[in-house]
Amino acid sequence: MATSPALAAQVRHVYRELMFMAKHMPKESQRNKALTELRTAFRDTKSEESIEDRLKKAEARMSFLRITTPQTRRRRNHGDGSGTWVYRDGKKLTESNGTLRDDKGRVHTNWSGSNLDPCSVKRHNVSLRRAGFANNSHAKGFF
Repeated sequence: MATSPALAAQVRHVYRELMFMAKHMPKESQRNKALTELRTAFRDTKSEESIEDRLKKAEARMSFLRITTPQTRRRRNHGDGSGTWVYRDGKKLTESNGTLRDDKGRVHTNWSGSNLDPCSVKRHNVSLRRAGFANNSHAKGFF
């Protein structure tokens, strides 16, 4: 039975994902049971089911395992202790929803009214050029 390379790649991808999730199940008895079920299901080629039907069953099993398997460090969004910390007046500022805040909850930024954010200036200039304001010679006149 010949299979297309794309279908074979999809089968390998689903198998690897299922193996990863089965290996990270919390209880060893569940882990061993899931691994043996997975191996026998993928090795059993004598069945009359088509490969597409078996892939649908495997993807259903994968969605169930995603729900029941606890997230690993690789799948979590927060870091493992490494990162960047900002200190102000000897106190560490905490990050809340992607913005640094001081102990009173105010957003901390290096940019104020006395200095300009270089990224904002660059974005402003790009927007002006896109809108057609290449320079200000139209406002100066001939002088």
